[in-house]
Amino acid sequence: MFSTLILIYIFFNSGIEFWYFFITLNLILIFTIWKIVTKYEEKVQLNKINESTEKSFLKILRYWYGVAAILIIFKQVYFIVYSLKPSDWDLLFIKMDFIIFGVNPTQWVYRFENPILTEFLQIIYAYYYPMIVVFGLELYLWKRFKEYKYTIFIIFFSFYFSYLLYMIFPANGPRFHLHDFSAISSELPGLFLTEYIREFLNFGESIPSSVPNPQDYVQRDVMPSLHIITAFLIMYLSWKFNSKSFYFYLPYFLCMAAATIYLRYHYVVDIPGGLIVCVITILLGKLVYKGNLID
Repeated sequence: MFSTLILIYIFFNSGIEFWYFFITLNLILIFTIWKIVTKYEEKVQLNKINESTEKSFLKILRYWYGVAAILIIFKQVYFIVYSLKPSDWDLLFIKMDFIIFGVNPTQWVYRFENPILTEFLQIIYAYYYPMIVVFGLELYLWKRFKEYKYTIFIIFFSFYFSYLLYMIFPANGPRFHLHDFSAISSELPGLFLTEYIREFLNFGESIPSSVPNPQDYVQRDVMPSLHIITAFLIMYLSWKFNSKSFYFYLPYFLCMAAATIYLRYHYVVDIPGGLIVCVITILLGKLVYKGNLID
């Protein structure tokens, strides 16, 4: 993915400021990751170290560097889209939703507005961010490192594939095109945490506070829905690994699907878009890990 970004910076260098800085940064990150992974794996194989008892800092770097990589790449994708300013696809997604349902779903679902429901779904939506680390820790602390590596491949590939799609199909979401973004707090009030979560999410998506045109700053990460993708894949992985957490992630996935629409973050078509990415990711994972992971 870092290599792909480098190619994008080279090809579109006339439209991206500081492109040379990001190329240099990504080359450094590629080298650093390669050194971390190869040094640890060579150490394990040559010294025949039992990973279950290994507690070095190098092991932590080897298994957890990807969390930082996701954030770095996410913001670079934002910078590329913000710099190149491709046309948004929101009008097409709105039209697709209307053709399928005869209404705009985020407007129709407003009839069920309730502060308790809003609070619950906003928490569901926000758990997406720590969910990967929590599930990763479950496998890491179980010392199921083979399953952990498979999980990281599945999750990260889905992220990076989606990031590329965001550059091809950038969109803001219904909270900007079908609703008044500044009125969300009054139209969908929560109880205690909702407003704090919204402010945190807006910050994460690069939306400055109190600007007249927030749609010009948002990340444009709507199609496909990574919230749906991540929730579905972790539900799938928990089932695949016979984890009892499956009984949490199954209803969680259903609640996440409701949250994306009710809270106005996504169009309904973003959900099947995300599920298609899930299918591609799972099939690719089977090919890459064929014979290396117990089914």
